[in-house]
Amino acid sequence: MLLEELHDRDYIDSLFKQYQELADEQPNLNSELFIFEKMVSKRVKKFLKKSNRLKDVEKKDLKEIVHFSSIVFTEGSLVAALRLDLCNRCGWCCENCSPIYITAEEYESYQKSENIMAGEMVPHEDGYRFEQDRPCEHFIRSTKKCDIYNERPAVCKAYPIMIRDEKYVFTPNHFCKYAVEFVVQKAITEVTTCLKIREDPEFLEKLKKQMETQIPDDADNLDERVKKWNKIAEELDDL
Repeated sequence: MLLEELHDRDYIDSLFKQYQELADEQPNLNSELFIFEKMVSKRVKKFLKKSNRLKDVEKKDLKEIVHFSSIVFTEGSLVAALRLDLCNRCGWCCENCSPIYITAEEYESYQKSENIMAGEMVPHEDGYRFEQDRPCEHFIRSTKKCDIYNERPAVCKAYPIMIRDEKYVFTPNHFCKYAVEFVVQKAITEVTTCLKIREDPEFLEKLKKQMETQIPDDADNLDERVKKWNKIAEELDDL
């Protein structure tokens, strides 16, 4: 399988198994994922056809890569998640996401903010949340803008990825064009990288070397981590 050029088969299968266990607990997840992956697959095939690479990718390989890209998210996925050029500012996440999680560090910062009232935030799990959501009280429907955009929580910056228990969690949502485009770009990266490795085995060693020398440090804050991942992504394009 093409995906095995970049990922170990045992690793792939274990992640698919983990997802299925999660899906068994959420009956609607599989049906939503089916619609979501169909939309992603159509876009990826269009890209491959335009670049004259569709003939190099078997149907079963494309299906597996799209599924993998739709359910597997890691630190590096934040590169795409914070690519604001993929977002069309429709406001779907601002109107429909709940809860809007606030870390303890963000809460302390908001206590000093002139734009956020302490009463707007209530305790939630090991942090806080905005008391009003669906829609968020800071979402202005008439302009589809956030009135605290420059101070918005990390969970808003990273959407459609959410960070829970130090793990990156993605919920497929075909209503969000940003989420679809995000996974499309992720799947395209997986396909093109796997094809490069298949055609040039030395490319994998170059990739490993690049990651080992520049991977972000755990001590970096979210913005710094994203800057470093984006730098890696840009340099990998030149390999």
